[in-house]
Amino acid sequence: MTTLAISTSSGQFALAIGENSRVLFDSSIDSTQEKGLEEILSDGLSCCNREVSDISHIIVDVGPGGTSRVRTGVAFANALAYSLGISVSPVSSMELAGIDAWEKYHLPVLSTVKSIKGSAYIGLYQPPDTSIQYGEVQDLVPKMVQNIDKFVVVGVHRDNILQLPSLKDKTMIDSTLTFGHVSCLIKNSNTFANRACGFPVYAQPVTEKTL
Repeated sequence: MTTLAISTSSGQFALAIGENSRVLFDSSIDSTQEKGLEEILSDGLSCCNREVSDISHIIVDVGPGGTSRVRTGVAFANALAYSLGISVSPVSSMELAGIDAWEKYHLPVLSTVKSIKGSAYIGLYQPPDTSIQYGEVQDLVPKMVQNIDKFVVVGVHRDNILQLPSLKDKTMIDSTLTFGHVSCLIKNSNTFANRACGFPVYAQPVTEKTL
């Protein structure tokens, strides 16, 4: 089964192609310049000696992240799935980041994404569950980890979180990650199979209003 994975919440679009959880192409590694999704997909298929018609499943990062980029990526995934008559599995950027860090540390993962309003999306990944809240980092983070003694931090607010006085008794590990890698969607594709959806129900972006 050829799987297409799309990451929308990092600084630029990232796309991976895989087969049976094995990564065949990862644009974050195999491409040196930013391109549109159609061009990245064309490059990836050519690299893997595959055709668009070979894609049998799509996994898409539905955010939260940059609103325009997330919406564009999710719309691309939904449109391609509709044209091919296949399913789409939505995965939040918090779950993607959580899986990436969990595979290395095997600890709960706290991740953050900036909001244009100055607040943040804050996620806590404890497999198999991911919770996401929206608000001020200094207010929400201590509440979300109050019952956790040791955790990993991912995201643009890592330095701020590591220096919060209210967390001085916690053991916090800086993952050095800002976002999860798109290849994790391929490697864990079996995990997302049970959430696959298709026409007339499709993946929807995660925003402040949908939380």
